[in-house]
Amino acid sequence: MFTNSTRILSYAMLAASLCFVSCDDAYDLSKDINSDIQIGQQFRVPVGHTDTIYVNRIIEESETLTQNNGIYEVTSNGSTDTKISPLDDVTVHNFTPALSNIDIQLPQIGAVASGSTIEIGAISASGFYNIDEILPREVEALYSADFKGGNVITTLSMAVNPIPAGIDAITFRNLTMTFPDFVTLDNGSNSFSINEVTLNATSNTFTCDIPVASFDITPEQQDQYIFTRTDGRKYLVFTEAVTITADAAINISGNISQQEMEVEFEYYMTEETVELNSVAGIFNTDANVSSEIAINNIPDFLSTGNTSFTPEEVYLYLDLLNPANIPGSFDINLASIKGNKNSDCSVNINVQADAMNNILLSNFDAHVDGYTTTVEPSLVNLFQFVPERIEITSDDLTLASTNSSQKIELGVEYPVSAKYKAVVPFKFSNLNIEYRDSIDNLLEDLEDVADKTNRIIVRATGITDIPANLEASVALYDIAGNELTGIDTDVSKFKFTAAPDGQESTNELEITLTEHDGSNDLERLEKIVYTVFASSTDGITLRPHQFLYIKDIFVELPDGITLTL
Repeated sequence: MFTNSTRILSYAMLAASLCFVSCDDAYDLSKDINSDIQIGQQFRVPVGHTDTIYVNRIIEESETLTQNNGIYEVTSNGSTDTKISPLDDVTVHNFTPALSNIDIQLPQIGAVASGSTIEIGAISASGFYNIDEILPREVEALYSADFKGGNVITTLSMAVNPIPAGIDAITFRNLTMTFPDFVTLDNGSNSFSINEVTLNATSNTFTCDIPVASFDITPEQQDQYIFTRTDGRKYLVFTEAVTITADAAINISGNISQQEMEVEFEYYMTEETVELNSVAGIFNTDANVSSEIAINNIPDFLSTGNTSFTPEEVYLYLDLLNPANIPGSFDINLASIKGNKNSDCSVNINVQADAMNNILLSNFDAHVDGYTTTVEPSLVNLFQFVPERIEITSDDLTLASTNSSQKIELGVEYPVSAKYKAVVPFKFSNLNIEYRDSIDNLLEDLEDVADKTNRIIVRATGITDIPANLEASVALYDIAGNELTGIDTDVSKFKFTAAPDGQESTNELEITLTEHDGSNDLERLEKIVYTVFASSTDGITLRPHQFLYIKDIFVELPDGITLTL
C-alpha cells in the first residue's frame, strides 16, 4: 500500500519517464542535458562552444603578409625599368671669331742712341663670337657644356711683317687674350696670358695653343644667353667680344723708316665647327617611372567592403638607380585600387646624384638605416581600405645639375630602374573590422523543442584579449543554406568590451530569436552566423596570439515548454 508521499514520488517519476520517452531518439542525451533541462520556467539545451579564435588562425601568413617583431605587416614588392632617351647632338658653328689687326703709331725718332727702348703703351685688338645654336628639347637651362674629344685646341698667331727698318725688336708684355666670361679655358679662367712676346727681323711671328675646356653659364646668365623661341625650344645665342691686350715697346737700331706698324692677329682651329659632348643644366627627361604593387593574401576580415581603418605607420621603400649622376626630382603619384574604390596621393621625390638612391616615403619622420626619409602624411589615405594593388606613376624625371661637373652626355641612352616595397604594419587607429563565424548543427539539437516555442535565447560566454570594442550581427540559415527571414533577432547584448592591455575581457553574450506569427523557421534553424565587428578610435595593434573565444553556448527557452502526456 502506497502512502501519500510514496504515491506523489511515483507520479513524479512516471511523469519524468514519460517526458524522456517522448523525446526523439536523435536527441543527444550525452550533452549534459540531464540536470540542465528545467521543465516549466526554463528549458536549456547546451549546444557546445566555438574554438579559440586566435588572430593567427584567421590571418594566414603569406609572401605578402608576415610577422615582424611579433606584429603582422603587409609587405609587397614591385619594380620597373625605364630610360632617359638620348639628348640630341649639338654642333656649334662660328666657334673661332675673326680678330682685328692693330696699327701701332711709331714715334718720330731723332737723336736716340741705337739700342734704346721706347715704350709705345697699351694696345688692344678684338673679335666677336656670333653663335646661335638650338639645344636638345629636354634642356630647360644650360649651365655648362664641354666638347667632344675633350678640350678644343685653338691657336693664336701674331706677326709683324715686315719689321720696320730702324727697329731691332718689338716686345709685347702681359699679352692677354680675354674670352667672354662664360668661356672656360683649361686653366679654369676665361683669359690666357703670356708674360712677354718678342718679335724681330729673324723671328717676326709668334704662335701658341689655347685649350678651350667648356662653356659655363651661371643661372644669373640664363636670360642673357639662353632664349626660348616661338617653337618652344631653347637656343644658345650670344654675340660677345674676344679681346687681346698688351703693353708694347720697341728696341731702336737706327732711324725708323715708317710712321706706322701693323700687328696681325689670327685665331683659328683646325675645324670650323665643334660638337658638344655633354651638358650640365636642367633637363626634363622622358623617363617615366611606372609600376604596380600587388596586395594579395590579405585576410577576409580586413579586405571586406565594411572594413575601414587608419594605419598608424606606412612605409614605401624606393630604390632608384640614377645613372646620369645628376640630382633630380619627380612628382610620384600613388593610387590604391580595389574594385571601384580608389584613393591617391602625390609626393615630390628628390633624387641625389649618387648612382643608387634609397628613399623611404612614410607618413611620419621614420628612421631606417641606409634610407633618406621623405614625409608625406597623406600616405595613410592609401590604406583606408586594403587595396588589391597600388599603382605608382610619375611625371618626367627632372634632372638639375648643381655644378658643371654633373653633366649628361649627348646622344647616350641612360637606363633607369626602380624597385619598390610597401610595408604597412597592422597598427591601426579608427579601426573598423569584422570577423565571421557560426554556431552549427542546431537542427539536431533543437528538433524536439523548436516546435514548442516561438522564442529562444542563445546565451554564451565570450572571452577576448583584443583591445577593441566588439559588437555583432547575426544571420540565420536552414540546413540547405537558405537564409531564414521569419525570425526577429536581438543582438543588443552580444558585445565584447575592449580588453585591458595584457588582460582578458569576459562577457556574457545573448542573442534573442523571436519567430514571426505563422512562421516555422525555428524548426528549420540549422546555423547562426555571427559577424563580430571591431571598432576603436584608439591605436590598435593586431598580434598573432590575440584571440576571441566563445564558450558555454546553450539555447534557452525562456517561456518553458508544455508537454502533452
